[in-house]
Amino acid sequence: MWGKCGESFLYLQKQYIQNMATLNYIIKSERKATFATLWIRLRSGREYDIFVQSGYAIPPELWNNKTQKIKQKFTEVEDFTENIARELTNNLNTLRAIVLNALNDNVGKVINKEWLEKIVHSYHNPEVAVEKSKMTLAKFIDKYIEEIEKGTRLTADKKRFSHGTIKAYKGFRERYNEFCKFKRKQFDFSDINLDLYNDFVTYFTKKNYSINTIGRHIKELKVIMRMARDEGYHNNSEIEKRKFRAVTAKVDTIYLTESELAAMYVLDLSGKPHLDAARDVFLTGCYVAQRYSDYSIISEQNIRKLNNGETVIDLKQLKTGSRVVIPARKEVLEILAKYENNLPKTYEQKLNKYIKEVAKMAEITEPIEVEQMENGRLVKNVVPKNELVKTHTARRSGATNMYLAGIPAISIMKITGHKTEREFMKYIKASEEETAIELMNHPYFSGKK
Repeated sequence: MWGKCGESFLYLQKQYIQNMATLNYIIKSERKATFATLWIRLRSGREYDIFVQSGYAIPPELWNNKTQKIKQKFTEVEDFTENIARELTNNLNTLRAIVLNALNDNVGKVINKEWLEKIVHSYHNPEVAVEKSKMTLAKFIDKYIEEIEKGTRLTADKKRFSHGTIKAYKGFRERYNEFCKFKRKQFDFSDINLDLYNDFVTYFTKKNYSINTIGRHIKELKVIMRMARDEGYHNNSEIEKRKFRAVTAKVDTIYLTESELAAMYVLDLSGKPHLDAARDVFLTGCYVAQRYSDYSIISEQNIRKLNNGETVIDLKQLKTGSRVVIPARKEVLEILAKYENNLPKTYEQKLNKYIKEVAKMAEITEPIEVEQMENGRLVKNVVPKNELVKTHTARRSGATNMYLAGIPAISIMKITGHKTEREFMKYIKASEEETAIELMNHPYFSGKK
């Protein structure tokens, strides 16, 4: 009888402790920092009020101490995307549950700062199994890429990684191995610090890699390090330091105007079939405003007639998985008819080469000032416009020309697949003068109603 009473008393005591104790995540006073530490505050009436670091950080303006949540709407940056926010929320919920469960299991024991720090440390550093202790950074990179290829590792949204993302991580692995070979060392998890970061950036800057390419590889390294840490392979948090950031720079990009596209369209390239095919595939991309991976494989199965008799291009974007439906311009229909509704097979690298030649033949040679990396320095050069044309110019040209034609941004976003108007507007390359000319037709400026 007493045993059952004792068990009941212990159960009630546990419930009392859990109900009385509160765990909150707070930011203290780091409002000017890019990232601020999230602290755990565990308290229970007058018994204890403990503060310890959670092991996580967040842009301070995005955390609400009162609601205990990340703001739902925020501007993504390289180091804090919506996926990272969702992952952080899940991790914080897990850590909260672990601490409160441990509290229930420690009835009658001392609850203090050292006890809580030990719980948090154990959460971030689980017991390492023998096979985990043999895992190196290089092996984990291989493991990560193999799993995202097979689909056994999914995104935060529980979707398979896109072909483009997999390709990007393979590119990162090549550059990382190249760097290790140059340094004559195989770096492990514990070696990733600010010194290595600076060496990595310096090495690829001297090799004239663009700032954004270097930044993308830094971002990929950080993702892999975070994944390995979450899975218990290491406890290195150097990548969370403010200076360990994915560097970015403004990109000098161009778009082709409607008249420039028309000049390319009317070129007689019948004597040069490789240029003819490249031109046709590229122009299709310009008129549907899609990525090369999507517009280069448009075929008969993507062509659909609506109930009103109009023809559209209906496709699923390879990168995002989003379905888009694009009204087919007459130029697109004429190009597709030329190839029996199946665009010719092209290769991106060759198309990048050929389309520059086609643009030159169309006299798209306006001098453009660009910033480029030369011997580790950012310098300004003037190059003919045709030298800047590449496969992605098609998507940018399509979106910009639609915008200048007066199509609402929200409608164009349905075609391009952009999720936010802010990101879409960064994509548009219309000059101030072009925008002003377009606005002159608006009733506000023209006086016409």
